[in-house]
Amino acid sequence: MNRSIRCTALAVVALASAAARADFHAALADYQAARYDSARRQFNAMAELGDCSSQFNLGVMLLQGQGGAKDVGAGVGWLKAAADNGCQQLVGGRVAAVQGSLSRAELDAAAGIVAHYGREALRSRGIVDPDLNCRGRVPAAMSSAPLPDYPSPDKPRNGLVIGELTVGADGRPRDPEILFSAPDPAFAAAAIEAWLHSRFTPATRNGTPVESRMEVRQSFNVPGAEPLWSSATYREARGAADAGDAAAEYLVGLAATADPAIGLGAARGTQLLIEAARDGNPQAQYWLAAQLQSVEVCHPQTSGAAWLAPAAAGGDAAAQLALAKDLLGADPGEQQLREARALLESAAVSDSYYVRKHVVALLAASPIAALRDPATAQQIAARLAAGDIRSDPQMFEAVAAAAAAAGDFSAAVAQQETALKKARELGWNVRAMDERLTSYKHGKAWQGDLFAG
Repeated sequence: MNRSIRCTALAVVALASAAARADFHAALADYQAARYDSARRQFNAMAELGDCSSQFNLGVMLLQGQGGAKDVGAGVGWLKAAADNGCQQLVGGRVAAVQGSLSRAELDAAAGIVAHYGREALRSRGIVDPDLNCRGRVPAAMSSAPLPDYPSPDKPRNGLVIGELTVGADGRPRDPEILFSAPDPAFAAAAIEAWLHSRFTPATRNGTPVESRMEVRQSFNVPGAEPLWSSATYREARGAADAGDAAAEYLVGLAATADPAIGLGAARGTQLLIEAARDGNPQAQYWLAAQLQSVEVCHPQTSGAAWLAPAAAGGDAAAQLALAKDLLGADPGEQQLREARALLESAAVSDSYYVRKHVVALLAASPIAALRDPATAQQIAARLAAGDIRSDPQMFEAVAAAAAAAGDFSAAVAQQETALKKARELGWNVRAMDERLTSYKHGKAWQGDLFAG
């Protein structure tokens, strides 16, 4: 990592600290307070994501036996990985000083760490220098879009909404997810309305149309209003991002990939997002996981899974939802079901419309009986239905499924009919939706993947 690094003397060991890295500073504070187990755990999490400063610190702690058992072989391995990933100056002669005294087992342990967390190993898995390009694939593109309704005509302000949605092979958009809405969330509903009524050219892979997930933006420009990126809030964010603050890196990076007005360019925006992910920002980690997942067809050795776990642990609800879906993907056992349920419970309290919708769908209509929870699905569905977003057929489908799961088939039929009406207006294929309506009319709940394309 090409970052400025300073050293701090702590007891008998020097620990490196990268500038303005919130999680790193938390680990460093734990170390200074002699909370070695917590510090070691945090350094380990960042070390696995390729942060060479954390790899160095973890290696030193393992050599000293701080925060857990002393492990010279693993300690040397992490020091070697740190040097390989850009912290050679910090490592200095530490490895040479102990290398000759290592046993065969310790040498093997060190080699195993380097094989898994050295630069080439991390690069091949999309953790270091991730390749987000996909040869032979042409991404989806918006071909036409209606003008959005301005959400607050009484208080004109410039706004920007950034999101992602699925574009089918037929060019029809669905399943919108809001990543950013400024200056407040009120703009999100208007953006979703415009996106769902837009038309797209689908992505192609070797000339064949394919379904894909794409990033979209919606600007709200008011003549005479202060440009969004001129406000004090965003000027401060820009400065903080330049200083390495992870939350600011995510905000500015995401905006730069979507809005040329910020003046950084998409390439710099992407780099800021990658740096934010490595610096511990859960939203950036989820963003990077999603980008890597979208190019897996071109880079089978890479996977976004390495980024999902820390994003979920950091509280990102969309990452928690994605991890839960992964756990439920193939005949889950009892332990996997417990873990998935815990992740969904955490995700359900999120303000994310996208996350709530998917959690309701799983708890109401999952084919896995042990996962279904009609009462909780109903509670979340009520919050979903009370929101500002009224243009998404899938929202009404989720609410209908929750009602059916709870035995309220009259409400299920009404909500499903609304979903069908809106889906037909958008030109969707409604065959599966019609089948669900028929089930509800016959007093039968429906189980399956509610949002399958």
